[in-house]
Amino acid sequence: MRSRIVPPLRGAAVVLAACAMAAVPFAAAGASTRFARDTCTDTPRVVRDLRYDAVDGVDPNLLSLDLYLPTTGKGCAPAPLVVGVHGGGWRTGDKRGFTGDKAKLFNDRGWAFANVNYRLSGPEVSPPVQYPTHNQDVANAVGFLVDHAKQYGIDRDEVGLLGHSAGAGIVAAVATDEQFLEKAGFGLDSLQCAFPDDINFDVAQGIRFGGNLAFISRQAFGDDPAVWDDASPINHVEPGKGIPPILLTRRGAPAWQAQMDAFAARLRGAGVDVQIIDATGYSHAQVNRLIGSTADPVMTTPVTAFFERCFAKQ
Repeated sequence: MRSRIVPPLRGAAVVLAACAMAAVPFAAAGASTRFARDTCTDTPRVVRDLRYDAVDGVDPNLLSLDLYLPTTGKGCAPAPLVVGVHGGGWRTGDKRGFTGDKAKLFNDRGWAFANVNYRLSGPEVSPPVQYPTHNQDVANAVGFLVDHAKQYGIDRDEVGLLGHSAGAGIVAAVATDEQFLEKAGFGLDSLQCAFPDDINFDVAQGIRFGGNLAFISRQAFGDDPAVWDDASPINHVEPGKGIPPILLTRRGAPAWQAQMDAFAARLRGAGVDVQIIDATGYSHAQVNRLIGSTADPVMTTPVTAFFERCFAKQ
């Protein structure tokens, strides 16, 4: 594999590791693109609390999503879609807390943004919610959006995933383990790209490290080491599966970076296009919160460029 380093952005860099497939040049954030929607006349809108599934005894909010739509309707090309998945240790969090500047960033590019809720784990939840429920909920939400793409002016062939923390773990699992999208009636080829932003990609290793991550992970994945292995995205990376291009974030302690590098190496070895944002010195919260920020391009510029490339028509 060849790698090249883009000139630093305020102390950070984006490392692009390209596989043998032909590369599509990145467009700078804010540049005019094929997604310009000057001929559209409809007003951008938000569809809140859209239910993508229904399960007896489950709070409907946990199986709902918010859909932020750019100008759509007559005269508009269907909008590419970024599906966002919030974090919170698989046990807390909500879609509205994850939005931040992301909806405006993506809508300004002519893309739709769907913010997804999913069932949460925790000691108070009965019956317990554990793997693979979180992953399957999100895959079902993706399936719902693809099924209803025409209704909402979405391009069903231009779908990308973005998740942070626990949401990143869900995104990584859905993008590498085909069982989840297949149960929703689709396949990995339904995805153009995925950005799991800052998570441990080896569940078993994370639990064996101990500490708070192990405590939280056991609530989400239980106590069976065989389940930990099955829940680890790194164990589902294989050539020829159709895993989409992946964007990763490098930050944190050396051991945290090492596990991310191991995941990246496994992906590259399987022929997957991997790109890495060097966010050394940034916190776990910052690499999520700064996406869409106009004050600091360390996250916004490479994230926008990544999705721009994903959605570029061949």
